[in-house]
Amino acid sequence: MNRQKIGPVEVIEGERGSRIPYSATLLIHGRDHSALIDCGAGHAALEAIRQAHAVKQIFLTHYHIDHTWGAYLFPEAEKQINPYDLGKVASLTELAKANGVYAVLGEEGAKAWVKKQEQSAQGGVASWKNCLGLIHSSYHFDQVMELAGEKVVMIHAPGHCEGFCCPYFPDYGILLVGDIDLTSFGPWYCNADSQIDLFIQSAKKTLEVEAKYYITSHQKGVVTKEEYTKRLEDYLGIIEKRDEKIKRAIKAGCSPKQLVYQDVFYYKKNHLESRQYMPFEQIGLAKHLKRLIHQGEPYVDYYQQFITEHHMFEEYIDYLAQE
Repeated sequence: MNRQKIGPVEVIEGERGSRIPYSATLLIHGRDHSALIDCGAGHAALEAIRQAHAVKQIFLTHYHIDHTWGAYLFPEAEKQINPYDLGKVASLTELAKANGVYAVLGEEGAKAWVKKQEQSAQGGVASWKNCLGLIHSSYHFDQVMELAGEKVVMIHAPGHCEGFCCPYFPDYGILLVGDIDLTSFGPWYCNADSQIDLFIQSAKKTLEVEAKYYITSHQKGVVTKEEYTKRLEDYLGIIEKRDEKIKRAIKAGCSPKQLVYQDVFYYKKNHLESRQYMPFEQIGLAKHLKRLIHQGEPYVDYYQQFITEHHMFEEYIDYLAQE
């Protein structure tokens, strides 16, 4: 288990180099108690923390399972999440709408998905049931709060999902950019409550923060502001590359049915090996097509054909908790 400490903030690397389904966890060492931000490092890491520290507070940056699944291991800790995601960790139905299950399966399929989750066992890293009913309050965005006695600001940074935020420790110049993770895969915005342009805006907003250390939740870990600034430009550039790949495919005569196999998000071999990636590919492509239409591309009919060919439910492709 790799660790790096900056002041009272210790970065606990997740298993497999913090690759999905794991993520980095921040351990904040306080005088009287400790606190966590996100709980995705892995069973061994979280169990070690539980045995060595009196964890009294947990802040979760957003509802995604790779960041929340381990919170149940700390039953005595007060757990908070952002206000947009509070309803999602309280209701599997609301969660299914936000993460896109309704968009790809429709109401009946989503109900079956919810039932399957309700019947699943608690404890696995892929179990949405782990946090269901455990989190009863939310923190405020963009306000100075205390976490284990240290000042923290939960900066709202929507795009990855609508409630996503970046914890900032002003006294130490630390910013957890989380899933603005600088990976070669590129930005991920493939849920119903994801928005591409908001992702870009939020990522650029992180550069305005007076931070020395930028921490990603996956793979890269701690980087300096100079390195982060340089890598972020290339990282965000992947979005435009995806747009261009889609436009080239359509120009070459690619059918809406075959668009999912053009390696825009996941490789074709990924889809052939596992069905788990296809819903995200479909939602991500739908959002790109809508973005390109908004930019003036003549893809309205193509988009509608895409929705029809993939049996998607258009009314659920975009989701906002506040509606």
